[in-house]
Amino acid sequence: MLAVQVLASMVLSTAAVLSPAVAPTLDLPPERVGVFVAMAYLAAMAGGLPTGNWVARWGGVRVSQASLLFLMSGTWLACVGETWCLPPAALCIGFGYGLANPAATSVLARHVPAQSSGLFFSMKQAGVPLGVALAGLCMPLGLRGLGWQPSVFVSGALCLALCLWLWRTIGRLQPTDELQPMPESTRWWTALLDVGRDRELRRLGLVSLVYAMAQQGFLTFLVSLLHLQGGLTLAMAAAILAASQLASTAARVGFGHVADRWISPPRLLGWMGIAMSLGLVMLAWVGTTGHLLASAVVALVCGTFVMGWNGVFFALLVRTAPRERLASATGTTQFLTFSGAMSGPFLVSQWVSWGGSYAQGMLWMAVFPIVIGLLLLSRSGRGPRPQ
Repeated sequence: MLAVQVLASMVLSTAAVLSPAVAPTLDLPPERVGVFVAMAYLAAMAGGLPTGNWVARWGGVRVSQASLLFLMSGTWLACVGETWCLPPAALCIGFGYGLANPAATSVLARHVPAQSSGLFFSMKQAGVPLGVALAGLCMPLGLRGLGWQPSVFVSGALCLALCLWLWRTIGRLQPTDELQPMPESTRWWTALLDVGRDRELRRLGLVSLVYAMAQQGFLTFLVSLLHLQGGLTLAMAAAILAASQLASTAARVGFGHVADRWISPPRLLGWMGIAMSLGLVMLAWVGTTGHLLASAVVALVCGTFVMGWNGVFFALLVRTAPRERLASATGTTQFLTFSGAMSGPFLVSQWVSWGGSYAQGMLWMAVFPIVIGLLLLSRSGRGPRPQ
């Protein structure tokens, strides 16, 4: 499941890494990558809602294979190199990305120890920054040595290879006697209404929406901020993005262990919201100076908190949602997560196209996480830690 998450994240992040160099060759401004990412997350929202029903019918491993096939199709479609191919490529990539998390959550919830769920889910969610780091390290090298189209084609081939390899795990990870018939109610809005009626799940959905807005804005525009506004080379800006993701990979696992042992997940998520707001403010200030060391340090610190919340969030979701509704609840809260991930890049993209700057976009994205963080801290002291 970690490998699926790594490849899904790498494919989705490739556009943000390559856009400063590739967009002009397609007669597009670099900030239009925000529209590509927004379209991908719109498709991810559509894919995530019914995934709970599909997991119940076919199993998490098979749905993970379907995710990889959609990711492969999107990357190979983008390799055509024509602007008309980019919208359907974004939709394919996004739909595949939307299937990955609910399917993996279902598989892991079946196998990991309940008392260490924070650690295990943080390890799985570490695939997101690892995938972004791979995109930041490999795509600029591939751009220089092969060209962008062969580099993107290889990422799709990796998705196909992992899809084929997963066939050998189906019997062990998802026995067919544990599968269920398709639920009678398969309407996409049914799961959304179920989460809306549950106060705790509704609160978790709001947290994920706001934090994902900050996370995806950071991922999509960090390279553009450092390269186009700060004056660093594309390779150096992408390397800083990769380094920030490596730091956040360790942080995700560490935060998951902290949530299991010392600090309740709601309280930890609250402090992380405050920290990510402060990190975005610092990045907006330092990232425009062109100072290499300072930009790298601030990006590492910012990435640690902006990217570090997911594992703690999913561990809390596993403790909150009933097991029989876990895949459905994951897909539905993911709908809200991807709503934030879609709106953040789109709004910053529009802001830049209207004459604003990337740094200003980082500043307004910093407003929302601190508000949610303070609300979580005010509520976390009112009840016992979930068991």
